[in-house]
Amino acid sequence: MNISSIKNRAEELLIYCKPQVIHIMTIMLLIGLIPSLFDGSENAFISLISLVLTVIFLPFTHGYIVTTLKVVRNNSAALNDDDAFVGFKRFKDLFPTYLVSGLVLFIIAFILLFIMMFFTILFFGTVLSGIPNIVANAAFSQSGLYNSLFVLIQSAPSLIFVILFLILIMVIVMVIASAFVFAMPYLLEQYHMTTMKALKESFSLMQNHIWDMIKLELSFLGWMILVGFVQGIITELLAFIPVLGVLIASVVSGLVAIYTYLPKFMVSQAIFFEELAYYRYEEPKQRFQGEYQDVE
Repeated sequence: MNISSIKNRAEELLIYCKPQVIHIMTIMLLIGLIPSLFDGSENAFISLISLVLTVIFLPFTHGYIVTTLKVVRNNSAALNDDDAFVGFKRFKDLFPTYLVSGLVLFIIAFILLFIMMFFTILFFGTVLSGIPNIVANAAFSQSGLYNSLFVLIQSAPSLIFVILFLILIMVIVMVIASAFVFAMPYLLEQYHMTTMKALKESFSLMQNHIWDMIKLELSFLGWMILVGFVQGIITELLAFIPVLGVLIASVVSGLVAIYTYLPKFMVSQAIFFEELAYYRYEEPKQRFQGEYQDVE
């Protein structure tokens, strides 16, 4: 799959409708920040509200799917502000798909985290078991304490390397897992597939195209890092107002993303799906219709 061609087509499609797309994405940015207003609270009731809102907002991102598919399908004239709220309007139909997709990724992340912790403890079990000896050696001699600490310091680089390696493996697996469920909301929107069928079809559709999906995402990595950097800097500068500072950082970084790469990225993803779906669903249908007409 030609990633450059996909990105070029996305630019062409956005020439005449980018302002509308930016407007819809800005609405989604501002509305999507509502759950974050309740994050980090030590109050149990407010934490419960945050959890409920997070669950309710699971299908909210479907607005991106509807908006970008309209652009790709040359239906940009139908773009309107209501597209930003489609996740709420069609909550009953959309929620199961987004819930299953989120649960799949959560379970995979949980398993990976457990494996990571297990191997870290197993690999450095000897070092960890030697910690009581440090206390004992400190009680008997200063040199014994120094020797024990030296052993731990020597092990630190290896510990850091193993942890970083395991984190890298975890990130890679999560990226691959996310790619496998990538098509679920598109299949739901475009072909009205039920949740489990969309999950199965997404896995099947993305086989042999995982690397293509990763290449597409990596081509926008520079912008993503820049946006993350902007958000981190603003958060640090406004650390004296924790909640409001994080909110301002999220808004600013979100607007930077929307006015730089996000519309092109989201439309490129929709084009990516359309190309895969065409060869799997549309072309065989057209071929069958052509053969049927020939028979007649």
